Amino acid sequence: MPKVSVIIPVYNVEKYLRECLDSVVNQTLKDIEIILIDDGSTDSSLDICKEYQNKYCNIVLLQQKNSGSGKARNAGMDIAKGEFVIFLDSDDYYPENDILEVLYNSAIEQDVMICGGSFASLQDSNITTIFGKEFYGYTFEKNEVINYVDWQFDYGYHRFIYNLQFLKDNKLTFPDYRRFQDPPFFVQAMYLAKKFYALSKITYLLREGHKTEKWTVLKQKGMLDGILFNLKFAKTNKLKFLYKNTVLRLKQHAFVLIDSGTFTTRLKFLYIILRIGKNYIKNDCPELISDIRKIFKILLQKLFFLRNENNHKVLTILGVKFKFRRKNKNINKYELT
Repeated sequence: MPKVSVIIPVYNVEKYLRECLDSVVNQTLKDIEIILIDDGSTDSSLDICKEYQNKYCNIVLLQQKNSGSGKARNAGMDIAKGEFVIFLDSDDYYPENDILEVLYNSAIEQDVMICGGSFASLQDSNITTIFGKEFYGYTFEKNEVINYVDWQFDYGYHRFIYNLQFLKDNKLTFPDYRRFQDPPFFVQAMYLAKKFYALSKITYLLREGHKTEKWTVLKQKGMLDGILFNLKFAKTNKLKFLYKNTVLRLKQHAFVLIDSGTFTTRLKFLYIILRIGKNYIKNDCPELISDIRKIFKILLQKLFFLRNENNHKVLTILGVKFKFRRKNKNINKYELT
């Protein structure tokens, strides 16, 4: 049995894939398997995967039609043989060669199901290791066991290793979302494990700023489904800090989702905002009330909107447009056209 299975979804990352794979095959922990899942790449990514598979006997290559990284990770978990699994995005990489060895040894020594370290991001050759207070969980000041109810963070799942049998026993997989599929997986795993071992060492380097996000309908839906799942999970399990964090994630993506969103996206967004209004927002997130009200107002303007257009008035109700024309400019009567 390998000590660690490294699961890497791959999709159109020919520019960065070799750096990613080199950071794995050069790890000091040699008893590992590397599972690559090509998610229907249309560039040379699949050829690069085959090149590394031919060179290294511990690399397994799967192929699937483009279905998203969540399904790819699940496919990797289905065949993984490692005692632990870890997930790596194919445009990111491990900053040092001893990452997997340190994570594995720490997990065994501390007898925990989950073990992870701090996080760093790379953009334009600049590495960031200090983050805003809303991302307090990206770094750890010291090595220690942490109870999840005292932490309640939701981001950065890929800097942790997870006991594979623990995941299987609890039927934990990534939901079929095209966006925001990792926070629901992460918070469920953390909550069920109850505790994890934290390392101050940086165990993951995320590459940012190299691609433009395309907010497809599936990504809009996935983002809102994932946020709604975490809100419900936090409420059910009385995780107030997680609830607040999830509201913050909604706020961070609000205006992009509203501006680029379809009618269905905006309507679901409105539903989530109304749910937030009924639940913890007044008592536990008072500093977010003004932001939520602002988002609510903008949503209403998008869903119910009246404007002048030449000799007509156009009324938009829930995405449906009605155009009215005056019969007589001297009287205030309209007819539907």
